[in-house]
Amino acid sequence: MEFRLTYQGPLRAANFSEPGAKHKHEIRRVFHPQLRRLWKNNPNLGRLIEDDFPRRFDRSESEMGASSRTAYLGSKYAYHGYNFVPLVTSDDHVWCGLEVLLLTPGGGYVLGGGDLDNRIKTLFDALRIPIEKQELGGCDISEEDEGPFFCLLQDDKLVSKVTVETDMLLEPISNPPASSDARLIIKVTLKPTVLTWDNSRYL
Repeated sequence: MEFRLTYQGPLRAANFSEPGAKHKHEIRRVFHPQLRRLWKNNPNLGRLIEDDFPRRFDRSESEMGASSRTAYLGSKYAYHGYNFVPLVTSDDHVWCGLEVLLLTPGGGYVLGGGDLDNRIKTLFDALRIPIEKQELGGCDISEEDEGPFFCLLQDDKLVSKVTVETDMLLEPISNPPASSDARLIIKVTLKPTVLTWDNSRYL
């Protein structure tokens, strides 16, 4: 399975003194509707949210009491008033690769850029579900269209390969332009490492 996620807006560096939890959750909220659309439109994922899910025989034993795969995941990863639905979990036996194209006003270099490293860390945190309440950055109430809330990853440790390409942002995003402006195109590649009924949706 291959697909692309996109984002444009501020992408700020995170560090120990300023983790930027609210900023990360705002980015997470941009990815949510894209992933929800993927679940609905991809045939292999869409069959897991169909009305006939309870009658299907290709479900894991842990899912037997759930009305859908998304309902099962939303119940399993329910934190702080949200029901998160990660596409990739530790139970899936899936290889996950990310190819990131990052456009910024300054261009930037992949090597030797501490600020770039921390901006990529912000992105990775926004792609996974937040476990601790402080990771919501004060966004303690889910919005109307966030039930459930779709994320890419249960944990960013599930990413097996990352490539980052940087280039200059030629079309301004904000007025006046800000140094934190970014346009991101993220190609996601998912491949089962051990084929099971559960991870056949990634084919």
